[in-house]
Parts: sequence; structure tokens; C-alpha cells
Amino acid sequence: MSAARLPPPRAPDLAALIRAESARLAAACTACGACVGACPMVPTLPAVAAAAPETVAAGMRAVLRGEAQAAPAGSVAWIGACTRSGLCTAACPERLDAAYMMRLAGMRLRGALGAGEEGGPPRLPAREDPGWSARVKAFARLTLTEEEQARWL
Repeated sequence: MSAARLPPPRAPDLAALIRAESARLAAACTACGACVGACPMVPTLPAVAAAAPETVAAGMRAVLRGEAQAAPAGSVAWIGACTRSGLCTAACPERLDAAYMMRLAGMRLRGALGAGEEGGPPRLPAREDPGWSARVKAFARLTLTEEEQARWL
């Protein structure tokens, strides 16, 4: 009889999942800059266009590691401008989900892990979208446990 394969244990809460996934992807990323080079938003961001793609990617890795204060302004601008085109994922030579990395980095910069856990206040402003909160809460009610809903909503 073969042993049944169990799924990996789920993180105890959303913040732990964000931290764990961020650390895993930051360790796997080589900061080669291919994702930055493929991004359609780079030409619209002077701070990013003027920087070396490797530097911008390294800043994104720093954010994923919880070192947001060490990330250059160009990296923060790039994370904040992400449109989720997915071109970064297709360009990654490591075959990492770079779009997912950008989402996690955005969460960390917006302070999704709680006050003080990232070394200061959030560095990215919330997007101006009056219906955004209601859509997020509706989706969250479908995916979060009651305890997580009480904490996050």
C-alpha cells in the first residue's frame, strides 16, 4: 500500500501565508531583471526606466523579504504601478510567477501584515476605487475562515 500524499499544511492565517510565500519566492528569484524588462508599465515610470532592471528587481525581492525600507523608490513605484499583465511571468527565466510576486510585494507595501510589522507605515497609497473595498470583502467572505474574516474585515 502506498502512503497517501497530504497537501502541505496551510499557514495559520493570511499574514503568515503572505510572509511564507514572500520568503519562498524571494529566495528563488535571482533578480535578473527580465520581469522588469518585460513590464509594459516601465516606460511610464521615469524612476524605473532610469534604473537598471536588476536593481528594480532586487528592490522587489527586498520588499518580499520584509525589508521595504531598503527598496529603492523605483522598485516601490514599479510595484505600485503593476497592472497584472502577466508579461513578467512569461519573461522569468526561473519560471517563477512574477505577477504573484508583485501582488505579494504590493500587499506588503500596503501594510497588509499589520502596523509595525514591515518597519513603518505603508509606502503605497490605496488605489482610488470606491467599489474596490466591497468587491474585496465579498470575495474574502468566500475564501476566509470566520476567524480570518473577523481579523481582516
